[in-house]
Amino acid sequence: MKKRFSAAVIFTILFSFMIHTSFANASGQPSIEFSVQPSANEYVKPQNGDAQGRLDIELTPRGQATNEERKPIDVVFVHDTSGSMADTYGGAKKATSAENALKQSLAFFEQNKQSGDKYYFVPFDSDVSYKNVNGRVVNPETGLGRISEIAENLDYGYYDWVRYKRGYYYDWVQEYLEVSNGGTNYTQSLEYALQKFSGMRDSKRYIIFLTDGEPTSLKYQGEEYTLYTNGTAKVGNRNYTYDSVQNFIQHHAVLSAEKLGRNDVTMFSIAFAQPGEVNYQLLETMSNKTGGRAIQANPNSLSNVFTDISKEFNSPSIEGEVQIDLSKFNGKVKLAANSDAYMDDRNIVHMKYNFTYPIGKSPSPANIQLSLPLEFTQKGQYVFDNIKLIQKDFDGNTLPAVTHKNVTINIVDEAAPKFESAVKINGNQYHAPENLVKMGMQNNEHNEFSIEYDITPSAVLQANKSGNLKNIKIIQPLPDGISLKSSALQTSLSGSLAGATVRETTQNGQRVLEIKPGKTITYNGNQFSPARLNMKAVLQADFAMSLVKMPKAAIHYTDSNFSSQNHTLTSHSGYIGLQVILNGMAGDATYIGDHTGKLTKKEDSTNEVKAEATPKNLPVKGLELKDGNTIRVHYNDNSFHDVFLKTDFAVYETNTEKVLSNNEKTTGPASFKVSKKVGGEDVTYYYKTISGQTDSGWKKFQPDEPVPLSTDLIGNIEIRVKTEGGFTLNEQPVSKNIVIVKKVSEINATPNPIEVTAGESISFQIEVLPLDATDKSVTVQLLDSNGKIASYSEEGSGIHRILGIEPGEDQLVIEANDGSGVKIIVPVKVIDPYVALEEVKFKQAKINLPLNDKDIPIEAFLIFNPSNATNKELAETVSSAPAIEAVEKDGKWYIRTEELGFTTVTVTADEDNSLTDSAVFEVVTPEEGGDENPYIDGRW
Repeated sequence: MKKRFSAAVIFTILFSFMIHTSFANASGQPSIEFSVQPSANEYVKPQNGDAQGRLDIELTPRGQATNEERKPIDVVFVHDTSGSMADTYGGAKKATSAENALKQSLAFFEQNKQSGDKYYFVPFDSDVSYKNVNGRVVNPETGLGRISEIAENLDYGYYDWVRYKRGYYYDWVQEYLEVSNGGTNYTQSLEYALQKFSGMRDSKRYIIFLTDGEPTSLKYQGEEYTLYTNGTAKVGNRNYTYDSVQNFIQHHAVLSAEKLGRNDVTMFSIAFAQPGEVNYQLLETMSNKTGGRAIQANPNSLSNVFTDISKEFNSPSIEGEVQIDLSKFNGKVKLAANSDAYMDDRNIVHMKYNFTYPIGKSPSPANIQLSLPLEFTQKGQYVFDNIKLIQKDFDGNTLPAVTHKNVTINIVDEAAPKFESAVKINGNQYHAPENLVKMGMQNNEHNEFSIEYDITPSAVLQANKSGNLKNIKIIQPLPDGISLKSSALQTSLSGSLAGATVRETTQNGQRVLEIKPGKTITYNGNQFSPARLNMKAVLQADFAMSLVKMPKAAIHYTDSNFSSQNHTLTSHSGYIGLQVILNGMAGDATYIGDHTGKLTKKEDSTNEVKAEATPKNLPVKGLELKDGNTIRVHYNDNSFHDVFLKTDFAVYETNTEKVLSNNEKTTGPASFKVSKKVGGEDVTYYYKTISGQTDSGWKKFQPDEPVPLSTDLIGNIEIRVKTEGGFTLNEQPVSKNIVIVKKVSEINATPNPIEVTAGESISFQIEVLPLDATDKSVTVQLLDSNGKIASYSEEGSGIHRILGIEPGEDQLVIEANDGSGVKIIVPVKVIDPYVALEEVKFKQAKINLPLNDKDIPIEAFLIFNPSNATNKELAETVSSAPAIEAVEKDGKWYIRTEELGFTTVTVTADEDNSLTDSAVFEVVTPEEGGDENPYIDGRW
């Protein structure tokens, strides 16, 4: 809020008044430090007016909350449903953007609610809203579930035919009817919201007040006060001036906020409109009276604003007020009309504050700067000896008040001239200062803003006193993340800024702007030349920030009559905020990085949040698109983190963990595992395999676990992986190919070993296992003889042969060709075709034969060793008695029974006459021997 002080003053800042006081010990526990000082130690009282003075109050939270539980909370959403909410802002209907932001806040509270929490919803337009549009209801509700149902209707609209009377006739006209309609009534909606808080309930009380316009409606003492878009105003049916009705409506809006503050309700106001469409200073005054704050939001920041406020409500907090007792001054010190404070009937001034302590994080806001404008009716010295800090701890217990050291202000007839000031933060042509934007990694006009100093010298001096003010300079401390953009100053006044300079420098370890207007101001009595200075320094926000205020600046100068002077300037209204935005990518999405380190994906057409992730709890400095599928998030400490929009995976051999390149062959088994997880929560992963004409279909899987491929897969295998949800860029899958080769595990040969007679060949079979091996081909070769002992041939159709060449031994090597290393060595023996007979003998020593006339081959009764002897012929067979006769026919020997009786039969081998053997034969009757048993062992 812009505040001006028109009285002339002489002053020196009394830094001794800057006393820091804490309500906790120095052990690092949560505490509040506060300091109070006058903007000057002397102020001049005009002859026919009051002296205008100011106390500057600064509160700074210290320490962190560790594991404290917050108190139960009562939250009332006071939500604008007026006709202007149907307008488009940032490509989407305001009501749609607000609905999505509200739903996100409700979802947060649903996840973090405690048993004692209570939630209410108060929609408003020209009054508290009770609407039913085509069955879609919007009215006050209680509880997160019912509020969520109402929220679905906030942007509803439909076309319908409406009948209008035109003279004597009626016309039917198609119109778009929607929930967003009516005027804007701050007062009745806030008074209704106040009724939701129980006076006896031990809880923290909050209001989130969202509006896109200034108040245009009020009901007061039975009259309706209304402002119209055509610039007219009415009270009831009577016409009034627009300004008078507007001031009356706004005055009662401030009174309603003051009533909230008196009842310990903290209100956070959200101005959701283009700069100038809403009276931000009014909202700031109203919020300040409750210890809350007003925030300017745009479509890109609205969801984050809602969420940040919700997180504050969900954290432990320290709240309270600064009390300044004016009763001792008996009306000589009054609270100025433009104050954010209120004064009770005991003449005690109350200035509310609220600090949130997120668990394990720095408190928010980082500090609070309050200004208390005062009016002094008489000259003299005023000692403020009853300034107290009142605070409630995390449990809502009121702690003992901390009293500030005395602060003294002198009201005098004459003092050195001082500068009335108006300090203003200006956005750029694209964005308000609360909603600056850094586009990706670029610093350009979108993240620039200016700080404007409008200073007017004033004094109450004797008519003949003249002098000059020279060596004028403004020292402006710079918060982290804000730097000087341009070394050229700008001005809104006509004329040049010749000689004016601005630079960024360091004083006492603090970065500051040093601004020199380069002019000397002369004065004669109360007349100054030039009478006003205006300077704008162009700055930039370097990384994401929220709720940043420029510290109070001090002006230093030399007065030719009063020597060196300095005092503080007024603080600016509003805040500085910046988000880092990356857009222009495929799809209807914008990516936003904020001061908490959170990356948000939003749908452009609805401003609905699609995904969130917070890789690091540091302010985002830039967003960079890498390879079309990765967002590199840069932070203010120059570190970065990659958030993947597309997944990736590695395929590897399950047993060896060897990673396979694309199209690489493997014997398997194979698995894959996600190597790049898509950012955000609720990301679902799917995969499928395609082998030939077989498609497995999409299957869900967990990205942290390896996924084994089916062992039935052989050949060319395509693996596809896709994701849904989170920061997924699109539905196109990522694919990789491998070739699964089933290698030979075993080779068998039949027969094994192989024996073949020299000069002959033998076939053998080769069995390659498994039967579905990818490459079953083998290499067959004889190892030792180089073809001298045996040779190998393949006759086709899997027929293999070994030819014996000369007696000896060799080895047949059969080896798989697939690289498996599997082989078998089969012994091969080529034997000499001539085998000497070593022994001939009868199978039995005593043999019975029946008497008949058959010729029986003697070989039937013989054994030849070895059995494969080449010559198994007999030279002769001799019977010792006539019972059996030996006969030779065609080179073969036979025996024939001639009569009953005994005989000895002797055989001699043809191979060697020394090889002989004999057996006793008994010829018996057929009845004793039988034709079926031609010989049997007898008994002696």
